[in-house]
Amino acid sequence: MWGYSVNLGGIKVQAQTKRLADVVYERLCDAIVDGTLAPGERVRDGELADQLDVSRMPVREALQRLERQGLIEMVASRFTRVTDVTPELPAQSAEFLGYQLGLWLRAALPSLDDAQRAHAAALTRKISAVVADDPRAAFHATGDLTTYLGEQSGNTLFDAVMADAWLQLSRNLRSSFPLTKPAAELRADFENVATLIEKGDASGAESGVRDIFLLQPGQPGPAAAVEGLWADLENEA
Repeated sequence: MWGYSVNLGGIKVQAQTKRLADVVYERLCDAIVDGTLAPGERVRDGELADQLDVSRMPVREALQRLERQGLIEMVASRFTRVTDVTPELPAQSAEFLGYQLGLWLRAALPSLDDAQRAHAAALTRKISAVVADDPRAAFHATGDLTTYLGEQSGNTLFDAVMADAWLQLSRNLRSSFPLTKPAAELRADFENVATLIEKGDASGAESGVRDIFLLQPGQPGPAAAVEGLWADLENEA
């Protein structure tokens, strides 16, 4: 899935099977997503190169890639830093996730056979099983579902766009599923979506996901569910 775990140790062994810049990029993704590199923190390519036991070139390439994705800000001859998480960004990210998850289901379901729909439904039930007690596990389970839908869609653009989007969602939402409703309601809602997936009801599944994220007409949206998500870092500042 599109998920990350941090380790800024040396990477030469892993780089034997990947481009060095790609491995550096993955490590920096890890560090940004889990907060090791916090929003607003300045980074220096030389220090990162030393920590990762590589030259500066792959570090610079990775930082430029992260800049294009909106997670690094670079001002020539002044500074390079992790972009800030504005007060509006968690709510915008939760809203994006809700709309996009619904769209992914609507786009993918018509092309899935019975076995593939059953697998997508099982992945949805994994979200239902953990969402009340472990929002982080629910977020990663959601990533598993979106990854599967992307793979089955056969659309390489879909997969590429979602890889970038999932990185930003992971950082902005702190890899935590927004708890928009009481636990019992969320579990029931995801079970309903799983049933609709099994039936191949693409429109119903999309609508069900929007309801989970409170994105139906007259609903308030998911902003309240992510309010204070970054309060600990705001208090430190």
